[in-house]
This record gives sequence, C-alpha cells and structure tokens, in this order.
Amino acid sequence: MRDPHVAKLRYRLVTAETVSFDQAPPVEREAEAFRMRLADDIVTFEMVEHHASEESARTCVQPYLRAWELDAALRFGHREIGFEFRDADVIDRDPPPPGTAQVICPKPAVATATVGEVTLHFTRREYPEPPEGFVVSADVETMWHRYLGYLEGREPFISMAYFCLTVLEWSAGGRPEAAEQFGTDSEVLRTLGRLTSQVGDEETARKFNRQGERRPHTRAEKAWIEAAVKALIRRAGEWASNREAPRPQLTMNDLPKLTSF
Repeated sequence: MRDPHVAKLRYRLVTAETVSFDQAPPVEREAEAFRMRLADDIVTFEMVEHHASEESARTCVQPYLRAWELDAALRFGHREIGFEFRDADVIDRDPPPPGTAQVICPKPAVATATVGEVTLHFTRREYPEPPEGFVVSADVETMWHRYLGYLEGREPFISMAYFCLTVLEWSAGGRPEAAEQFGTDSEVLRTLGRLTSQVGDEETARKFNRQGERRPHTRAEKAWIEAAVKALIRRAGEWASNREAPRPQLTMNDLPKLTSF
C-alpha cells in the first residue's frame, strides 16, 4: 500500500467463564480519535484519527480498553471483562493504478487481555459502561496489580492495603497532601492507616516489625478496607484523567459502616 490507513479495529469481548451477557443492548461512544461500538460481544473502533499501521491504531485504543477493563473490575470486585484483538481493516488512500500487483501480509490476531475465574455465575442484561474521566496511570496499575494479587491469593491482605495507601501518600507528598489531591476526607486515610498498622494477625505484625498482641480484623473491618482500597484506586484514576476537575469528596459515609476500634 502506498498510503495505508487503518479504518477499523475489531476486538472480541472476553468474559470470565462465570459471567455472560444475555441480549445486552449495544454500547456506543465517540471520542476524538475514534468511534466505538460494542454489540454481540464484538467491539469495533472506527478510526477518525489517521494511523498508517495496525500497531499505531492499537496503541491509540489500548488505554481506553484498559480503563474499561479496570473500571469494571473495581465496580464488580473481580476481573470480569477483557478484550482480545481480532482484526483490522486497512485501506489505501492512494491506491495504485488498476492492474498493479500488490502483496498484503495479514497479521495474526494476538490476545490483549485475559480474564480470571470467579466462583459464582452472573447473567447480566447490560454491558459494563466504558468509564469517563478515568485513566489507568502507573500508580493505578501498580495498586491494582497488588489488589489483584490479594484476590488471587498471592498477596497478604494487609500488606496490599498498606502498600496502596503508601503509594497514594508518596505520590502526593504526604497524607494531608494526598487527602487534598485525591478529594478524600482525611479520616478515610487515617482509618485505613490505623487498620493496616494497628490491627491484624501476628504474621502481619511480624512483617511490619511491630510487637505486642494483635487481634484479627473483624468482618466489617475487612469489608471496609476492601471498599476503601477500591475507592482510592478509582480516585487515583480520576485524578490522573483530569487533575483540575472538581469531584465530590470521598468520606466515611461513602464506605461500608465501620464501628469504632
């Protein structure tokens, strides 16, 4: 091709084995670089922006797909969807004269995401909506990787939560700065800090080099920590999308009820 242009990219929606979508209506969105449509488990990107290669076009849409995957995972509490590349439509904007021989070498499809298994089956009537105002920054990716490790049994619960809190505070330059930067009530961060440093089993205590008897977390405390970590990961993604955008403050009332400890 003398002037190749990627007109469309197609991906297959990949779901966990225990999740299915029954007659879900199409989802359509329009961005500056492309128009997206999800229907019958196929995601089609009609490229508005010019890309001369498949790799360039896929690089353009990949952050959008990754944010969609992670947003759904935060919403449902586990990895639920992913996207597998299928093919691309490439046109020649300056075709050769009729009769000229051309050689086109198609490339095989390569999976871009996989989805883990969960234990229950869900039938959903609607596809997860793609997020607005949320991007997967390096901090978001790092925190999510640790949270996913916890879900898959590879990461201790408290070290995961303590790590995520540390990432936010380090990124902002301290706890007060993190509260302001990520639109979060300081009490949320203080509570998460106390629950990950003053409460936990003896194994956790040894890892944090703390002495004295430690009690395990209550069920309510564990549920609160999980919800707080997911909310803070989302806040980091929202801030990375638009640092100046006003957003409601995340408070204790937005999280599960927690009795004093």
